[in-house]
Amino acid sequence: MPNIHKPFHQKYRPNNLDELVGQKFISITLKQALLTKKIAPAYLFNGPRGTGKTSSARIFAKSLNCQAFDQPTITPCCKCDLCRQITDGSALDIIEIDAASNTGVENIREIIERARFAPTQARWKVYVIDECHMLSTAASNALLKTIEEPPSRVVFILATTNPERVLNTIQSRCQKFDFRKISPSDIFQHLSEIAEKESIKYEVQALKMIAKRSNGGMRDAQSLLEQLNLLPEGITINNIQNLLGEVSESELTNLIKSLVENNPELLIDSCNKLYDAGNEPLQIIIGLLNITRDLLLHTANNKYSDLYYTSDEFRDELDKISKTINKSTIINWHNNLRNIEYQIKSSDNPRLWFEIHLTGLLHSQEINSFENKQESKNNTTEEKHESRKNIPINKENISDEIPKPSIQEEKTHKELIEKKDEKLEKFEVLEKESIENISENNQNNHGSNLKDKWELILSKVELPSTRMLLSQQAELESFDSEKITIALSPNWESMIKSRKVIIENTIKKIFGDGIILNFSTKQLNKNNPTNTPEITQNEVNNFRPIKKIESKTKIEPKTNSSTKISNEETYDDSSKNLANFFNGEIIDLDE
Repeated sequence: MPNIHKPFHQKYRPNNLDELVGQKFISITLKQALLTKKIAPAYLFNGPRGTGKTSSARIFAKSLNCQAFDQPTITPCCKCDLCRQITDGSALDIIEIDAASNTGVENIREIIERARFAPTQARWKVYVIDECHMLSTAASNALLKTIEEPPSRVVFILATTNPERVLNTIQSRCQKFDFRKISPSDIFQHLSEIAEKESIKYEVQALKMIAKRSNGGMRDAQSLLEQLNLLPEGITINNIQNLLGEVSESELTNLIKSLVENNPELLIDSCNKLYDAGNEPLQIIIGLLNITRDLLLHTANNKYSDLYYTSDEFRDELDKISKTINKSTIINWHNNLRNIEYQIKSSDNPRLWFEIHLTGLLHSQEINSFENKQESKNNTTEEKHESRKNIPINKENISDEIPKPSIQEEKTHKELIEKKDEKLEKFEVLEKESIENISENNQNNHGSNLKDKWELILSKVELPSTRMLLSQQAELESFDSEKITIALSPNWESMIKSRKVIIENTIKKIFGDGIILNFSTKQLNKNNPTNTPEITQNEVNNFRPIKKIESKTKIEPKTNSSTKISNEETYDDSSKNLANFFNGEIIDLDE
């Protein structure tokens, strides 16, 4: 039979814990568990794709069952029958289950029943449940008891890329290991070893670019390396950009130059070249953001090559551009570019929107350059003033050089001083008058503001009785951002305070939860309440009862029907309270 090709991610899968790339802490912990023979009943491996979860599960199974040793080992031989069967995935006692296709309770019941039987060939029976977060809630609950107290010589290894969806009850019964993304330097080193073994011609910068574009996943990097190896030119930067659909860095630098030079013609021409090369507007935006990010690092004089997204051949060009631009301009570009994505996705003509936004960046560049010129002018003028202040002055020489004034000049000087004093006195008088007027206006405005706020509070009170009570027996005394004080009539203080909760809720709805309500007591002057017209004495007299006169009929008054009570007489408490409630006085009282 002809040899079947094995992809790189299978061919170069690690065979022991020492070969596990980028997960040093996890390999040390698992090796220590094997050496001390402290094997947990269940393990939970979680992390991004391509970080070694399934590989670690197979290595752990080999370490437990390698036939070259009588006990668990940290260096399985990978040559015995059982190690080879585990590598191929055909071992009877090492069961790998895809939870995405076995999600039901019946599948879990089958696993539980098979776990009761002793292993046939290996020392330990290992169940590897991949993508365990896909199990249903009922299936996960059915697995709980078996994971917590499995039969002897049975180990469960759960692997997932989404640990948040795994039940907390399952996580608490497992030893949890967090697999992190692999660093680009570790990926580059591993890829260079594979390239040497496979006799692949490559550019060093191209391998570094593969390591950065893989986003911490070793399997992605190995697959990309194998795919690039099929091209006749080998592994080059241009091939990587074409394969990944990235925008040409040379065209992007031309685009950046047109923005820096404020050249709209060159800008639109560069966009057309990028469109003709088959690039989409979103890809161009991503490329622009990456290059402007590198420009920001260049302006900060940082020389960390691992942080740059662009290749080394364009670093010198970026250095030249960074000397002609400042940080504020680049940050402004970022703020404008990050909001374009949604508009381009939802637009019928994304190309037009993209060009409009880029020409808007030209306008911002002009503003920034103008601001920089203004700042430079201000700095020069300040330096000139400081230089003038710092000039040493010799007072003796100046006094000698200045001629003494004559008698006529002294007289005119005195007259000028007297006129100046008169003007100053007039100005002081006018200033005092203006200050008094301003203070009076402020007091009037303050009072009107309190009145408006009080009317607003009353309008928002839900209960009519509480609204009427407050309008007659309370007023707004002071108001600021932290507290509000309401003055209460002494006679009705207790009743209004009993409704404090209603008033507080109303104030919080209007002004927010941060305001504190306080009460004070004072005698209110409510003769002219809010929104109530003034009543003259003549109108009061008109409100008194009028005797009815009927034609040709005379009605004699009844002696016992009614008696007038003067203001000097005493009244009962109920009448007084009624009058006080409306801030009035008793004129007549009919019994």
